Amino acid sequence: MASSEDEEMYHSHGEDNNDQVVSGDDDEEMIEEPASHKNSGMTGKNNGQHKKNLDAKATNAEIMALNETTLLFKSNLFKLQEDELLTETSVAAGSKATRGLDAALRQIRDVLGAQGAVDEMGVRAAIKYVRKIGKTATGKQLAIPFPDPAPSDDMLIKLGFQPPTVVNVVGSYPLGMAINNTHLGFNVDMVVQMPAVLFQDRDHLNFRYFYKRAFYMAMLFAGLQQSALRDVFDIEIEHMHGDRRLPIIVMRPQKGVKHLSKLGCVVRVLPSIAHDTLPLKRLAPGRNHVRPGYIAPETAGGESDDTADASLLPATPLYNSAILGDALFLTHMKYLFETTEMCPEFARAAALLRIWHGQRSVGGRTLGVHTLARTQKVTGFVLTMVLAWLLRGTMSGAAMEGRFRLSPTMTAHQMFKSAVEFLALHDFEDSPIGFGNVDMDSFSDNFGAVFVDPSATLNLLAGTQEWELTELRIAARQTALDINHHAENRFDRIFLDARLTDVTSRYDHVFRLEVDAPQFLTSGTGNSVNVVRMLAELEHGNPVVAVQSRIASFLSSALERHARIVAVHPCTSAEGDRCVFFVGIIADVDGAKRLVDLGPNPDAEPEEAARFRAYWGERAELRRFRDASIRLAAVWGANGMAVETRSLILPRMVAYLLRRHFAVRAVPEVMQPEDLLVVDKARPKTAQVFGGPGDTGKLFTLSARVVEFAQSSDICGPATDEVTFERAINAFDELQREIKEMEDKLPLRVLALHPVSPGLRYASLTPPKPLPLSRNGGDDAFIEPLHAVIEFAGSTKWPDDVAALHKVKTAFLLRIAECYTTAHPDSHVNVSNRFFGYGAADGLMTGISANRLATRDADDMDYERDNFLDIRHATSGYTFRLSILCEHEGEVLSRKARELKAAGVPASAQALEHAYRRWMRTNQWRPRHHRYVLNMCQRHHPAASLTIRLLKRWLSRHMLLGQAVGVPEELAELMAACVFTDSSAVSALATPTSAYVGFVRCLQLLALWRWKDDLCVVDFGANLYDDEGSSGEKSKNHMLGIWTSGGMSVDSFGALQNVFDEAQKKNKIANAVRIVTEDDPVAQWWGTVSPVLTRRLRDLAKASLECVAQCVASGTDAHLPQVFTTPLNDYDFVIRLDRDVVCRTHEQPPKAAFNTIEGSGAFAVDGSATGNGKEATEIFKNLLPSMQTQNQSQMQTLHVKQHTNPFNQPGMINFDPVSQFVRDLVDVYGDSMFVFHDLHGGNIIAGLWSPVIVGKDVPFSAGLHANVSPVKEEAKKTASSRPLVRYNVQDVVSEIIRLGDGLIADFVIQRS
Repeated sequence: MASSEDEEMYHSHGEDNNDQVVSGDDDEEMIEEPASHKNSGMTGKNNGQHKKNLDAKATNAEIMALNETTLLFKSNLFKLQEDELLTETSVAAGSKATRGLDAALRQIRDVLGAQGAVDEMGVRAAIKYVRKIGKTATGKQLAIPFPDPAPSDDMLIKLGFQPPTVVNVVGSYPLGMAINNTHLGFNVDMVVQMPAVLFQDRDHLNFRYFYKRAFYMAMLFAGLQQSALRDVFDIEIEHMHGDRRLPIIVMRPQKGVKHLSKLGCVVRVLPSIAHDTLPLKRLAPGRNHVRPGYIAPETAGGESDDTADASLLPATPLYNSAILGDALFLTHMKYLFETTEMCPEFARAAALLRIWHGQRSVGGRTLGVHTLARTQKVTGFVLTMVLAWLLRGTMSGAAMEGRFRLSPTMTAHQMFKSAVEFLALHDFEDSPIGFGNVDMDSFSDNFGAVFVDPSATLNLLAGTQEWELTELRIAARQTALDINHHAENRFDRIFLDARLTDVTSRYDHVFRLEVDAPQFLTSGTGNSVNVVRMLAELEHGNPVVAVQSRIASFLSSALERHARIVAVHPCTSAEGDRCVFFVGIIADVDGAKRLVDLGPNPDAEPEEAARFRAYWGERAELRRFRDASIRLAAVWGANGMAVETRSLILPRMVAYLLRRHFAVRAVPEVMQPEDLLVVDKARPKTAQVFGGPGDTGKLFTLSARVVEFAQSSDICGPATDEVTFERAINAFDELQREIKEMEDKLPLRVLALHPVSPGLRYASLTPPKPLPLSRNGGDDAFIEPLHAVIEFAGSTKWPDDVAALHKVKTAFLLRIAECYTTAHPDSHVNVSNRFFGYGAADGLMTGISANRLATRDADDMDYERDNFLDIRHATSGYTFRLSILCEHEGEVLSRKARELKAAGVPASAQALEHAYRRWMRTNQWRPRHHRYVLNMCQRHHPAASLTIRLLKRWLSRHMLLGQAVGVPEELAELMAACVFTDSSAVSALATPTSAYVGFVRCLQLLALWRWKDDLCVVDFGANLYDDEGSSGEKSKNHMLGIWTSGGMSVDSFGALQNVFDEAQKKNKIANAVRIVTEDDPVAQWWGTVSPVLTRRLRDLAKASLECVAQCVASGTDAHLPQVFTTPLNDYDFVIRLDRDVVCRTHEQPPKAAFNTIEGSGAFAVDGSATGNGKEATEIFKNLLPSMQTQNQSQMQTLHVKQHTNPFNQPGMINFDPVSQFVRDLVDVYGDSMFVFHDLHGGNIIAGLWSPVIVGKDVPFSAGLHANVSPVKEEAKKTASSRPLVRYNVQDVVSEIIRLGDGLIADFVIQRS
């Protein structure tokens, strides 16, 4: 970007100045703001507009503005938000806030223009001269920032310095487009034009221009260091976009400098040349200007071979573009200035584009100790030029782009919206664009993506990698959907969502790749083939960027059927010669679950077949398929492969490819044994090795490690492929068929069996485990039934009395049991009346606001005696628990509740209302929720199942799942559904296709969502695909300008929002987890989580995200066990159970999941951090002697999981004494304590005393319902003269120990 030559913003002159940064009150203003920006609203200045008569009629402009607000912005709020955003972030030159900056820029100009000339000298003399002046200026020797390869000391080139001919401020700052990014600030670019007398006609050859430019840059740097500016700025030399051919001076204000330090600006000094200094026609993209004889003299007899025929040499388009970019700064600046003059709203639209792009650019962001390099070529300047092209460019021959033509009369929002939709649909590689008449063939032959600038000589997308544009297109598509969303205001997701730049949640799989890049680039030099390779690597201007491009292009080509994006982000910091890259992969929706990678037919496509074999080696096999075709294929698993193993196919592929072609080893290993047998065999000739034999590259990913925590200790490893959800679902289908075959023997026809168990919708923590019936086996420590509801045909003979109706239902179950036993004598069938539900009190706990469950209200009263039928299926080995759905029962409960309420019996009416709600939850809400989740996991998102399981494991390990103050399982499933549906909290990113990123985004939801202010909706009916994986119909609609994501209607969403707003007005919305659906607008199905527990979830989620970021950044899994380990020092007391009596201990994660690369054993499988907790203040040893002995032996011997019932109760279904013990604690002490427990085999019960009850002295009364003791020394008497009492903690602890006799090993009080 460069300044207009006609309106020169800075004048180079040799006037003296005092080398001090003035306050900005000078008479001479360096930057005069264009009139168009003064009226644009970005500066907030009033330019003397005439006052209007209030009684005057509205003008056409005012009427158009009103229509714009109504039609374009959907709501006044969006328009106000957009205006406020520009007001807060825009930086206007010449304003009061930038006076100090403008004064500093004038002083920089004067210092640069006042430098004296230096006579031309050779390379060796120039190096010595720069070292000398550098030591004088800074006290340290200064090196000339030569690019690679550096010039030899005896090279025939003269390096000199003359004062710059032009010093101009260019770019977004003088044009009124500058945006102050809160994270990176904003750049102010100052172009320094080098005199033409320093260059010769052939300086574009063999890096000569870049050598002279580097010397000129060193002299400018020394001059700035010798001035008073060194006391104001931190002056450094960096490289433009990571290109070492283009060093620039970066000046950052020091802390405490008035008017500058808080502004967040960075001044960049950019050397340039005039457009006629070098012949631009010679810099066409098809020309070669780096001769092979120069970079490898041994191949040309020691000569640089400048006279070689350039037409026979490989082109150097990136090299040529780097020179052209320096020559066209002023040309581009002039073009953009003319555009802003032509279109008043152009600057505001460009500013919106820059904000939008800045929220999605990861360059300059930090990840742990690493800073991601800013190597992306799609910048705010490029997007501004795209906007200018849509306004002024030629669209001949492009029918689709014609509808994006912008008009100078459009508003900023209209132009921004059209630009985003254009970026969402346009492919710059398939459809190159440019200003005016351009010879596109010469550009298309040498570049991938093409966007030619107004001079028709420079490709603005030169060096842009394919994945970068694909990411931009995906982001633009989601933004187009958000802008055109028919119901919701998504301003925050478009402009403000900081999660878009988080690498750990941006991609489905994130790999940390640590390699020896220099040794990789210099290996095998000397022959002509490697010379060509070296030339291609030097094209990128940076060895790190060369490696980045090589890895990205290789993996993109090899994984083209499996991955939509393979992004490679280098880091600015290097560990010695080791370079760190973060490889992010967004998987294809269909390719993520593909087990066979199909290749070509060797006879029909021999070249493609050879390439396929080179990629996969011996993994590529010739196979015949059902359609009689013969093709190469790489098979990665069988149809019966478990979800855990299937989710690792893509990481396996990446590890296989990088090891086979680059000798990079995964630590820990991701590949399977069959991969390791063949990966190192017969490497292709094109393989390039990072490092030597004992120093290979290192690959790390969390995708494989985090999945281990979703497994259980008895279903892991090879067993995962044997115990699957599909097997349980097939068994349920078989059971349904068997029961339907008995219809003629039953009183009513069976309509359907509605499953409600998480194990039948891919959502249970571990897949249901079959237990085949046999004489010597078939039992387990805990047998979990799979729940279902039987629906019969309607009948008018059901009784109206609830008790009689239950007896009839029991008779139905007995009849089903009798018929099923007759038909299937090998099965075990039993009718029981044990409590039906999930965990304590139906598993529906709404937190501290409803922690008291001791009272037997109607939610428990009748249904504890409700009967059910248990069937242990002989064929499959699964246990099913069936209950009867009777619509008449719901009608009776609802009618009687209304009658009693009208009769003035509120207590009985309320009890029946509770019973009706319980009936609805069991028979209506659970089956409907089951269908929604099953549809999501089975049909749309294969990764949703494993994501739900990881989230439940995380909640369970932190003792927050399904307990007295925990999260119901169904609510946990809704949390996971949030990140997969269109209304998700982070849906501005691509829909997750891996469990890793789904789990991380769930943690982000819990850590960052504003529950009190924002409505959280799960829209199961939304169109769940958002990108190229969409159907053809959707893509066609996008081409026509129809951007809709489907889902609930405007009225439906508006109704949900109205309910939320009304509740907010009545102060009924707390800062608590609250997720609604279209069927459940008030979140009554599964309730809400208390504010206290929500804060706990938020703190744990933030800490877990930090651990994940540390793992990804450091390339080690040392912090991963912390994610699934809860800190116990936050609780008032801890009850340690005897592991031998915990029936579900085998449901804990396998011990191997807690083993790290370093072999750290600081974390225990029982969920506690060993060695990190505070010492207990008191340990109760007043247990039975047998329990003490048992506890001592427990500490000395290693416990082995047992699969026989520890209470010698074989065949007990759903028998879990620990859960019953927890429920008893809640029933008895629910008012005074909050109990936490890992229901999936945890051996710890933690608790908190209620601050409302415990520790307070209250007057004694008969209705306290608590164990209290009198206060011995009363400080004062109460008004009623009743004695004061206090909660008796000591006795309550003793009661709990007696209640848990046989279960408790230790009781530890951590805080009294």
